[in-house]
Amino acid sequence: MEKISPKIINSCKGCTARCCRVLSVVLTVPEAMRLVRASGKKPQEILEFSSGVNYRHTPHYPVLALEGNQLRDYFLVMRHSGEDCVFLGKDCACALYKDRPFVCQLYPFDLDGAEMKKRALCPVKFAKEAEMPKVAEALRADLIRHGEIVRKWNVLHKEKPQLEAFFGFLENEGRL
Repeated sequence: MEKISPKIINSCKGCTARCCRVLSVVLTVPEAMRLVRASGKKPQEILEFSSGVNYRHTPHYPVLALEGNQLRDYFLVMRHSGEDCVFLGKDCACALYKDRPFVCQLYPFDLDGAEMKKRALCPVKFAKEAEMPKVAEALRADLIRHGEIVRKWNVLHKEKPQLEAFFGFLENEGRL
């Protein structure tokens, strides 16, 4: 997949990183794999599965698990160290800024990159960048690949997902 590197018009420099402190970053499987490669860290150090994501507010297809007689949704999210994103530095800068997830590239705009979110946490007034439609299109392509991978996992597994098993599955599938 072509790496999207938008020209930095909307630099987060001088920002207080409120979005990096309180928002969960739900990832597609391809994004998670890219973050693992870019960071050089183990998946368990930077990712986790969360059932605390409102599926109505995310276009990601969930990993499903049967717990007792209840079906639960799990989403792959970036870990937080305390309240902060694991990539947020003391200087409020992202350690993986050029490799950050699509939702971070698009924020404070919606996932289509078209409209500013009504309740954005960002204190900076961002302008719509010319690259945003390309970033949004790359996210849409990732969501399709994500759905294919997660559906296959869901057919083969019914238990609560564990990162080690999930990334082992990706490796066996030739996805890593």
